Amino acid sequence: CDSQGLLLILDEVQTGMGRLGSLFGYQGYDIEPDVMVLAKGLGGGVPIGAFMSKDYCMALEPGDHGSTYGGNALTTAAAYASSKHIIENDLSAAARTMGQRLMQALDELQTRFDIITDVRGKGLLLATEFNSDISGRVISLCNEEGLLLNPVRPNAIRFMPPLTVSPEEVDEAVSRLEAALNRL
Repeated sequence: CDSQGLLLILDEVQTGMGRLGSLFGYQGYDIEPDVMVLAKGLGGGVPIGAFMSKDYCMALEPGDHGSTYGGNALTTAAAYASSKHIIENDLSAAARTMGQRLMQALDELQTRFDIITDVRGKGLLLATEFNSDISGRVISLCNEEGLLLNPVRPNAIRFMPPLTVSPEEVDEAVSRLEAALNRL
């Protein structure tokens, strides 16, 4: 972008606020955005979104943009409290540590289950890919085992635990996933 005179605009809606092991996902790479959008983790469960921009590319002046929900006191307070908690408790580091633990456990499952063709991701945003469209069946079996996961594709499931997940909870989740996979 720099060499072409283009703005780098990053969507950190899902990857921001510690999820990838740094406060913002881009910090794990040798880039710096001109514009960035945030949501999800910003409010700690309360719906809020934000966009941030460097001064040189901010086209909006105060009063240019109105919003029915913009600047809502409740959501803004939640975003402040959530951000403060993530930073003061270094939940980014926790996401790195617990993400590594989960990744290692999923990698180990891949060695024992031929149906798992890929394990990928960073921090606490991971996925496993299967050799066929079995995500729905795996999710159903996981639900029966007491584990809630998200089928992001017909052949892939996502792992996105809270930033406060404990080692014991990671181990329990993997154990329940393994039990579900054994039932296929």
